[in-house]
Amino acid sequence: MPAILALFGSLIVVVLTAWINTRMLSAQIETVNSRIDALRAEVRQGFAELELRLTKQIMELAHRVERLEEQRGLIRTP
Repeated sequence: MPAILALFGSLIVVVLTAWINTRMLSAQIETVNSRIDALRAEVRQGFAELELRLTKQIMELAHRVERLEEQRGLIRTP
């Protein structure tokens, strides 16, 4: 009987330890996932800002080209 109780006690300790380790691992994974989500949002924002700056520069450049064409009497064909 004492051997069975010792075995049962060991089983309880093993199961409890595995459950605690699983909970800790899940918490760590959740932390990493939230950090990844934050980095993705940061990258998306960076790309959006870059797109806005490029769009503005392209529009400004197109406007300069139009002014130069007008000044020199050039005709742009589509």
